Amino acid sequence: MRWDVLRGEVLSDPLSRGYVGMTDEQVAASLNNPDRTVIEQTMVTAKDLMARMDPGAAATILQKLESAAASDAVVKWIMSFITGGGEGIDLGHANTRAQIDALVAAGVLTATEGASLKALAQRTVSRAEELGLPEIKPWMVAHVRGS
Repeated sequence: MRWDVLRGEVLSDPLSRGYVGMTDEQVAASLNNPDRTVIEQTMVTAKDLMARMDPGAAATILQKLESAAASDAVVKWIMSFITGGGEGIDLGHANTRAQIDALVAAGVLTATEGASLKALAQRTVSRAEELGLPEIKPWMVAHVRGS
């Protein structure tokens, strides 16, 4: 157990969750509630997109990217990583996510298509999990509060 991390969270309340006005039980429940979205490294290839998305939507996205690759060197490289038999592209990487936004802004992909791609790298977690902590029990909160 990383007591220093839990103590820092509960006592400083960096996200202004209102811990100071909560009981130990309420703080534990707040920390265990899956209400945080994290972006994780998520490598995908064309095969992965077809498996993890609606196949029709994935095919449309891949076709649009393939068409754009003819006139855009960045998209050409992206497609080579997606279709080249390697590990693909990381949908959680900031540069990849920025490129998806640029493709939406340029009209290559729709906003829905861009959001669908980016969602593949997102996961909902509790604040405790985000901090690398186990499930928090009220007694743990009481301990770090010194109660």
